[in-house]
Amino acid sequence: MYQSAKNLIVGVISAAITLGASLTHAGHHEQLQPPAKPGQVVVVYQGACPATSVDAAIDQVKKVIAYERANSPVRYSSSPGVWADGKVGAVDIHDSMASMKQAFAWQASDATWSAGYDAVAASCGITVEDFSVSILEAR
Repeated sequence: MYQSAKNLIVGVISAAITLGASLTHAGHHEQLQPPAKPGQVVVVYQGACPATSVDAAIDQVKKVIAYERANSPVRYSSSPGVWADGKVGAVDIHDSMASMKQAFAWQASDATWSAGYDAVAASCGITVEDFSVSILEAR
């Protein structure tokens, strides 16, 4: 009888641990939110960069982002990064296609922003024309 009770207790504890781990794992996924809400626009900038220049390029990207945050008349979020293939760039999230177009217009007309983008490219030994720019409208 003692061994049966012991086995039952071990089984209950094991089941409780398994259930608790499953609930914790499930709760984690419930808290994850999509990176962009429907209607928002994700813009991905990627440029080839030698491994020896990646850190300098990311420093330049961070300077451009800091300038944007302080000066852009259109608010959007931006994160610098390095892709698995070594390309450098950033990911921006705009509230809408219209606000993205406004941001692009500001960027094109702002000499300091353009010089910063040029500096990112130059730090990799390329030009801004060598960057790929992909646009995704979340749905």
